[in-house]
Amino acid sequence: MSDRPEIPRHVMTQCQHMVRNATHYPGTRQLCAECDEPTGRCEDDSLYTDDEEGPFCEECWGIKEATP
Repeated sequence: MSDRPEIPRHVMTQCQHMVRNATHYPGTRQLCAECDEPTGRCEDDSLYTDDEEGPFCEECWGIKEATP
């Protein structure tokens, strides 16, 4: 039983589930520590600098890695 009875449960395809999560649960997406945009990655392939700063999206990680 749903803990929110006003929202009926129903079967969704993987695509529908992904869209729902993206629009209703933005906190589950990994956000870049620099620009606050989704990184497009998960815990297993997160991008961090050598001093454990991150996670970063590919663009910000490239800038951080190139900066001495």
